[in-house]
Amino acid sequence: MRSRSETLWPLAGYAVLSVLLFGLPVIGHLGSHIIASDQIDSSQFMWFFAWWPHALLHGLNPFITHAMFVPSGFNLTWSTTMPGPSILLSPITLAFGPAVTWNVIQLASPALSAWAMFLLCRHLTSRRWPSLAGGYLYGFSPYVLSHLTGGPYLALVPLPPLLVLLVLRRVEGTVGLRRFVILMALGLTAQYSISSEVLATGTFFGAIALVLGYALAPRSRRALLGMLRPLALAYAGMVVLISPFLYFFFFGHQYPPGATGFRSDLVAFALPPAHVLLARQAPPIVASNTENYLGLPLIALLCAFAWQHRTSRRTQLLSLSLVIAAVLSLGPHLVVRGTKTSIPGPWLPFSHLPVLQYALPIRFGLFVLVPAAVMFALWLSEPTARNRAGVIRVGLAALTIAAIFPEVGSAAWNTPIKDPVFFSSGEYRHYLTHSDNVLTIPVWGPNERWEADTGFYFKLSAGYAGNPFPGAYTRYPAWNTLLTGHLTSGYAAQLRRFVRAKSVTAIVVDETQPGPWARLFGSLGVRPVSTGGVLFYRLRKPA
Repeated sequence: MRSRSETLWPLAGYAVLSVLLFGLPVIGHLGSHIIASDQIDSSQFMWFFAWWPHALLHGLNPFITHAMFVPSGFNLTWSTTMPGPSILLSPITLAFGPAVTWNVIQLASPALSAWAMFLLCRHLTSRRWPSLAGGYLYGFSPYVLSHLTGGPYLALVPLPPLLVLLVLRRVEGTVGLRRFVILMALGLTAQYSISSEVLATGTFFGAIALVLGYALAPRSRRALLGMLRPLALAYAGMVVLISPFLYFFFFGHQYPPGATGFRSDLVAFALPPAHVLLARQAPPIVASNTENYLGLPLIALLCAFAWQHRTSRRTQLLSLSLVIAAVLSLGPHLVVRGTKTSIPGPWLPFSHLPVLQYALPIRFGLFVLVPAAVMFALWLSEPTARNRAGVIRVGLAALTIAAIFPEVGSAAWNTPIKDPVFFSSGEYRHYLTHSDNVLTIPVWGPNERWEADTGFYFKLSAGYAGNPFPGAYTRYPAWNTLLTGHLTSGYAAQLRRFVRAKSVTAIVVDETQPGPWARLFGSLGVRPVSTGGVLFYRLRKPA
């Protein structure tokens, strides 16, 4: 039985490493600098982090908000609002603000994910240092690096390896049926509260792994078949626990996901992308391919391990799981160096199925990493003599880590945020009331952070929640004008129609935002007040 300190000190080590790699530029400015590449996605999540405790403390429906997109509101069950971390870290949010919560989650994501993989690898190898290396490969992978720029719901991935570990222990008989069902149901619920996308795709690849295990390991078939009932009970328990979410998800207003254009690239597995130190010497490939990158040393290592242990059922299972996830990640059509070919990909049949049609194959890189990290740890745990082979093994392992090492100090993980004095000083209280429906420029991004930082003092007549903008907004030509700043013929009449339909009572324009805003809002016949870094337009008194 391992001591608690033996289990927890790797977590502390990963946490220190996370701070050294990503936290030093922001650690003394947690409320004014964030680990992100811009203010748009991060502001959206800061709004989510503040919304959950605000809604629960004020007796509001947390699933349907009327604090943005007024007067119609927005069904948040179709967004990645991360209710679990939001509620868990609500004391930090209430005491220090959502920006601090953002940074805490960003710093915790690599450490917790690496630690979870360490536990899985240690279970399989019974070796400490190889397991630490496997944990690093997973938690500090280019996949996680990519989402540290603005996608915490995808960067926080400790649960997939923990759930795999739980299944293994149940198959081995070291976890009882009741305990397994309870822990698995809670784990699935926790994953849903972080990312329903990872839960759905994880279930898909988990089912593939079970089928492969059944086909490859005849002696384990009885145990694997015995997993179907407890897994079904665990998923049923999860459904009960998340039933309030599901009610509003299925019976509330629906917004199909809009992020469907990201393409995986065949060469992404080998060529260093942005955010990786090697990208300084080699130009990154086009598009968003950081998630799939493994590096040539790791690819060579995995191939060598798979060939050397090709008769092992465990190696066959790991290798096939990795290859299937990697191949499916290429999407419905093969893309090579940014060029979409006419060659159909294996994901094409799945891209037309319900639910799976919204999946982004490029994000399947997570399920390439799980078996890759385990194989890396198993490879390192093999005994070797102190000879040339041992030196080669150590050297290849070092090259593997070096090939994915992040570009420390990159601007992708250090973005300063600064609200206009109008909001940061509390001056808004002299101009706005709780009943005001405020149209802001910009209409999305930082304005959500302004509202969250003020404790939802006012309502937003716009916003962004990670989905396509609601049709109740996009049908107005003025909405495109507000997004782009491009004036079209009839813009004055279109703007008046928009502000009347959305019951806008005040307009706040960040004076640092370039655009024809004075001309646009001047068409309303209202003289602005320049104060606190904004132009304030009072259209009418709130009802």
